[in-house]
Amino acid sequence: MNTGEIKNLEVLQEKKVPWLKPLLILFTISFSIYGFMRGIDYLLFEYQINLFGELFNNLDILANTLGAMGEVVTGVLGIEITVIAIIVQLAANKYSSKIMDLTVENKVNFIVIGIFVVTAVNAILVSNTLSETFPTRFSIFFTLTLIIVSLLIVIPHFNYVFNFLRPTNFLGYVKRKVVKSLNDLSSGKIEYSLKVRDEINNQINFIGDIALNSVYQGDRAVTLQCISILREIVVEYLNFKRKLPEEWFKLSGLEYFDPDFSSYSSYVMDRIEENKVLVERKVFGLYELVFNNSRLTLRDVASGVLLNSELIAIAAIRQGDKGALYCAFQYFNSYLRIAIRGKDPRSAFNTLEHYRIVAEELISSQPEEVEKLEFYFKYYGQEANKNQVLFILETAAHDLCRLNEVAYEKNAPNRKVLLELFLTLDEPIEESNDPNKSTKELSLIGVRIAQVKLAGFYLIHNEIELARRIFDDVKVEPANRIQKIKDIIFNTTQEEFWEVTPRGINFYYVSQRRREALKLFFTWFDQQSN
Repeated sequence: MNTGEIKNLEVLQEKKVPWLKPLLILFTISFSIYGFMRGIDYLLFEYQINLFGELFNNLDILANTLGAMGEVVTGVLGIEITVIAIIVQLAANKYSSKIMDLTVENKVNFIVIGIFVVTAVNAILVSNTLSETFPTRFSIFFTLTLIIVSLLIVIPHFNYVFNFLRPTNFLGYVKRKVVKSLNDLSSGKIEYSLKVRDEINNQINFIGDIALNSVYQGDRAVTLQCISILREIVVEYLNFKRKLPEEWFKLSGLEYFDPDFSSYSSYVMDRIEENKVLVERKVFGLYELVFNNSRLTLRDVASGVLLNSELIAIAAIRQGDKGALYCAFQYFNSYLRIAIRGKDPRSAFNTLEHYRIVAEELISSQPEEVEKLEFYFKYYGQEANKNQVLFILETAAHDLCRLNEVAYEKNAPNRKVLLELFLTLDEPIEESNDPNKSTKELSLIGVRIAQVKLAGFYLIHNEIELARRIFDDVKVEPANRIQKIKDIIFNTTQEEFWEVTPRGINFYYVSQRRREALKLFFTWFDQQSN
């Protein structure tokens, strides 16, 4: 770490006196109110106005009453602080210790506690400065009003604290703080500083910590809320990103102390800075942790990560942010790698669907990027096949079939290139005594079925040339395999899959119209054999 980075760290770690500011605020307010009351009393005395004279005619009794009321207010304040401390500690144990910071810095909590303190101070001052020669009836009235207000707000404040500590509310509070800071930075209302950046970083970490803790506790609802809030922050961030100062995207050196970046090499960190994806990498890194820890035990949470990753990628497409989009690609690929390494076909199955939806959105604006995605589908499909996670290659094939259909419907200029990439998906089956040979063959038949389904789609749209291209690729298959493919397609009449799955569809099903078109396709094989 260089000298400048060390200096940055020292700036953030500069010693502060957190209690001094609130002390000065409460001291100033208390004595300002007391001075204001004494001033009003002086004016009333000077002009001989006997205001509240009938109400407060026995100053000795009032002195005792105000003294006692001051003790009551102080006692209620003690109970208030104790109860709030217990509630906050319980929430902190469940979610994150940073909830204490949120509670302390919350303006409503500060105002309520401040009212109690100011009331107690003024009760002491007024009760000890009563005089027969200088009646302070306005001060008495105002102090009694403060005491009544203090007692009345106890229950509403408890209700506020309970509501504030609900995950929906404090997560929303943190999100609004982050978005406001980003908005102020982009509009120039506040200047860029390491302090502002560090606060935003800490708030994102706070949400990520709650997400992970909730995963470990099996709290699905809170985890899903957290990953949704993180997605909303990133989408808002993409809206502000172009207007943020250039300093925002420069690495300060403090990132190496962040657990989300500490394992990265300087090469990776340089790419992050170059592509301006520090926030995106941070959020996606948290998503990856949640995905990896929930894919086997909380599958709906893992699906939530995939859905929100999809929505971030689509937002990046619509904003034209290639850095953020490529970041999303990297993490979708990482999700696939995690699933393959963990022999978890269901997670890979779900990942491919959300990945395909991103590719469909991308076709209209950046069709050349879809070619990369087809390569990724092929790469991870074949990696899955090598690692005996066999259904994934077939899933990738049917997703690429749909992707090619969308490319044709949107008249993508590279739709023929996408078709050629799709036709390279299948692997040759090696003749061997491999006990898994039949299973591999079935998986590759699934790839061929997807390619044949696409040929049927082209025939429906009178694209004989494109259908013929698929035929030329498939015709090398043995006749018995062609017949097997034909039988599977024509014997599958139920569109909905007979088990509960996230997609709910039967990959082998084709509509009646496409089935009629495929009759022509299969006659080409008969003509070839003749």
